[in-house]
This record gives sequence, C-alpha cells and structure tokens, in this order.
Amino acid sequence: MARPAGQGAITKVKVADEARKLFEIKGYSGTSMAEIRDKTGLSKGTIYHHFENKEELFLYCVSESSKEWLLDWERQSNQIKTVKEKLYLLGELYASDVQAPLTRTVPEFLANSENEQMEEIMMKLVEPEREIFKKIIEEGIRNKEFRSDLNLLDTATVLYSTMTGLASSESIGYNEKQFYQLYKHAITLFLLGVTNN
Repeated sequence: MARPAGQGAITKVKVADEARKLFEIKGYSGTSMAEIRDKTGLSKGTIYHHFENKEELFLYCVSESSKEWLLDWERQSNQIKTVKEKLYLLGELYASDVQAPLTRTVPEFLANSENEQMEEIMMKLVEPEREIFKKIIEEGIRNKEFRSDLNLLDTATVLYSTMTGLASSESIGYNEKQFYQLYKHAITLFLLGVTNN
C-alpha cells in the first residue's frame, strides 16, 4: 500500500523533532536510537529509513537548527539599516544561540564522533553563518561605515572567531545577563577597530 504524498517528509520531521528534544535533555551520548524509537512510537525500520544512524540524525537536527537561526537573522536584519545595528543584533543572536540546548551538545558530539571528517562536515553546516560575517563587513566597507583598508576575509574571520569563541566564557561564571552584555561589549570593541569615526 502506497503512503500518502508527503507522509515520508512528515515522519522524518517527527523523528527529528523528538530526537532533538532528547539530544537537548540528555546530550548526544546519553540519547539512544531505542529511546528515539520509543518516543516517536515508530518502528526501528521506519527511523532507519530516514536516518542511517544517530550521527546522521544529529547532523540533520543541527542543520535544521542552523536554518532556523538563519531565517531569524534574515527576518530581523532586514529591518535594520546600519551595519553597526546589524552587528549588535548578530551578537544578541549568537549569545542566545550559544545558550540553546542543542548547540551545547555539539562539542560533546564532536568529541565522541569517530568520523575523522566530522569537523569538516560541521564547518560546511555553519558556512552560511560565516557568509553573514563577510557580507556585514563588505556592507560596512561599501557604505563607508567601516575603514576601506580592511581585509574582508581576515576581518570577517576575526569577528566570527570572537562570536563563536565567547561561548566558552559561559563556563567561567557569567550569568545569562552578563553573557549577553559580554557579546555586546565584544561588538563595541570590534567597532572601535573597524569604524571610520
């Protein structure tokens, strides 16, 4: 008997949604495919039809989360006129994302992965985010908000590394409010180095 059109896509989303909840609560290592099966009420064969293994399922969840982040960024940044304001928004979104439970499981996932190319795979997943940084720097130079002598790639890399690197500061005692302020402060310091005035 043939499945109704679109049923496979609905099932895949159901599996990913339930898996994501488990990954967020129990971490990558603490979540088993059997638990995902129990949570969805689907057969083992149905789950493995959509995802070859837990690693593939986790990567799918991270990819979908990244797409949501990008849509949120696009929606909010399109309402902002200056690059300076976009940078502060970017800092706020990064501070929020770093505190998201799924994001917190990524380092654990990378540490437990036996796939030697996993870091490369993860880098491809975040490449669209990295492009945002280049576009912002490019826009700032084009609009003369930023100095014209900036190296686009180097400057975008410094900004991206700062935003992603600040995630570790949460583990050294910053509460949520201080964490957001830290990102705001990082943007302020960055702007001091790149703006024309």
